[in-house]
Amino acid sequence: MRQFSLFLVASLLLVSVSYGQMAYKQGDNVLSVGLGLGDVAGMFGKATIPPISAGYEVGYNENISIGGLVGIAGSEDKYTWFGESWGWEYTYIIIAGRGAYHVDVFKNPNMDTYAGVTLGYNVVSWKEVGAARTGYSAGGSYLIYGGHLGLRYYFSPQLGIQVELGYGLGLLNAGISYKL
Repeated sequence: MRQFSLFLVASLLLVSVSYGQMAYKQGDNVLSVGLGLGDVAGMFGKATIPPISAGYEVGYNENISIGGLVGIAGSEDKYTWFGESWGWEYTYIIIAGRGAYHVDVFKNPNMDTYAGVTLGYNVVSWKEVGAARTGYSAGGSYLIYGGHLGLRYYFSPQLGIQVELGYGLGLLNAGISYKL
């Protein structure tokens, strides 16, 4: 068993080293999907649908990438008053542009580290829920902005995992990245 484990670790290291290219370079086209933890900026109540996002970015130059992001999240804010439950359900649809500055922090050819900003629009709709419901619903929207620190680790030239910490679309986002 120990020999098999050693063989597995050596194989994974060999595969990682064999893809020894820069993780980020000018002209890269990266498609990412992710799931977030924490709230969308401006979220009301308790999260019911975690932030789910899809993004696309292009390597503009040797350090800067630009792209876009779409996302969805949901929450509810419920109360009980004299034995009756009522409240609101919210849906958030985020459409944003993003930019990032890529820096080779760890000097690992499979790892892409970056810091970036997000600027976009959050379209919010809500409806009344509960026993005393009157059927009221409404919508609105607002400017959303945020910043993030991110890391991508590529297991192959095209496929990697992504983790971002920041503000805007969840506090912690994790997902998969694919270079087209």
